[in-house]
Amino acid sequence: MELDDKNYLLLHQKAFVIDSACPLGSLENYFRLWMDGGATAMAPTVAVDNSSHETIGLIAKWLKKIEKHSNDLLLVTLPEDLYKAKQEKKLGIIFHFQNSLPVESDLNLLSVYHRLGVRIIQLCYNVKNFIGDGCDERTDCGLSEFGIHAIKEMNRLGILVDLTHSGHQTTMEAIQTSERPVIFSHSNVYELCPSPRNLKDDQIKAVAEKDGVIGVVAYPTFVAKKKHTTVEDLVHHIDYIKDLVGVRHIGIGLDYWEGMDGIASKEEANRLYTQLISTGKWKEHSYPPPPWRYPEGIEEPTRLPNLTKALLKRGYSEEEILLILGGNFLRVYKEVWK
Repeated sequence: MELDDKNYLLLHQKAFVIDSACPLGSLENYFRLWMDGGATAMAPTVAVDNSSHETIGLIAKWLKKIEKHSNDLLLVTLPEDLYKAKQEKKLGIIFHFQNSLPVESDLNLLSVYHRLGVRIIQLCYNVKNFIGDGCDERTDCGLSEFGIHAIKEMNRLGILVDLTHSGHQTTMEAIQTSERPVIFSHSNVYELCPSPRNLKDDQIKAVAEKDGVIGVVAYPTFVAKKKHTTVEDLVHHIDYIKDLVGVRHIGIGLDYWEGMDGIASKEEANRLYTQLISTGKWKEHSYPPPPWRYPEGIEEPTRLPNLTKALLKRGYSEEEILLILGGNFLRVYKEVWK
C-alpha cells in the first residue's frame, strides 16, 4: 500500500536507511548529520591511498571514536548489527576503504583488516593500482593477476567488493571473477549524465546479474550536467536503473564530503581541488571546480527524508522505497559478510 505524502516521515523512520559512501562522516563529529537525517547506518571512508601502517592508525581512531560515543554509534560487522543499531536508535558504522592501496601487495593484510572490522573495499580510485585500472586511467586494461586473487580472498573472508571509481574492463572482469554479489557503492547512470564515473548499461546489467546493488550518488557533477541539480534529477537515475534491471538493485551512496558547499569555505574547497588535480587523483574533465552544491532538497545528510518524499511523489511503493533506502544493501550484506 502506498503512503500519503504527509506520512513520508513515518516511512523514513520505518526504513533501514543505509548510506554506502560517506567521506564526510569520517571527519570530526559530522556523523551526527546522518543521525539527524534518520540514517540507520553509514559507511565512512576509513582509508583511500594510505599505507597499511597509516590505515591501521585510522581504524584505531575510528574504534576509539565509536567507544567514546557508544551511546550513539555501533560498529557493524554482521547484518545482525544493523538490526541492533535500528532497535537501539544508534548509527551503525560500516568500515569502508575507497581504494585497495592499503592492501599494498600483501593479501594477508585483508585478513588483518577483516579482523579489525573492515567490510567493504573499493578496488580502485580513478587511477591504476595493483588490482586494476581506475575509471579515469588512460588505459582500460582490466584486472591484474593480483586483483583476481584479491577478489577471491575478499570472497573467502566476507569482504564486499566495491567497483565504484574502477575502469570499465576492471569492473566487468571483477563481476565475472567474484563468486558473491558486488556493489557500486556510489555511482550513477552514464546515459543520463555522461562521465567516466558513471555506469554504462552493460555494467548495470552485469552487477544486477550478480545480484548486486548500485548506490546512486548525489555528487552534483554525476547527477546532471547543469548548474543547479535537484533531488528529482537524482530520482531520474533511480527510475532508469529500475526500468533497466529492477528496483532490487538500487541503493543510496550519496557521497557527502568535506569539500561540499555548506561545509567547506570557498578557500578550503579551492585548496582541496588544486590538491586533488595536482596529484592526478582527479581529472578536470571529470571533476569541474567548486562550488560543489549538492542537489536541492538533499543538500546534506540531515535532509535524507526528502529523498523518501521524492520517491513517494514519483509513485514508488512503500515496499520499493524500503528496498532502495537500505533493504537491498542489507540483502547483499547477508549474502557476503561472515
